[in-house]
Amino acid sequence: MSAGNAAGLVAAIAFAVMAVFTAWVLFKLVQMLSITNTFLDEVRVETIPLMSRLQTTMDHVNTELERVDGILTAVEGMSQKANAATKVVQEVVTSPIVKILGVGAGAGKAYSKWKK
Repeated sequence: MSAGNAAGLVAAIAFAVMAVFTAWVLFKLVQMLSITNTFLDEVRVETIPLMSRLQTTMDHVNTELERVDGILTAVEGMSQKANAATKVVQEVVTSPIVKILGVGAGAGKAYSKWKK
């Protein structure tokens, strides 16, 4: 066997080993992609019902928030009415008291001058 034949044989064996290694790597890659595809299908099957439930929950939350908004609007209106009523009562009560105190002070001064 000559050196050229030996080199050719070594090259052929190296090519065969490389082809077997490449085939093995491709086989493992196909397995991994198959597992990944199965995983993604399972995730999709689980995710779609969850998204539907989430949408239903968000619809309920929005409905409740609208109710709370209505309640807060009503409470705000009641608060404004109570504030207005308090101001009216304050004016009604304060004005006569001030007048009575003014008359009382004037009468006190008149009485003290009359006594002298």
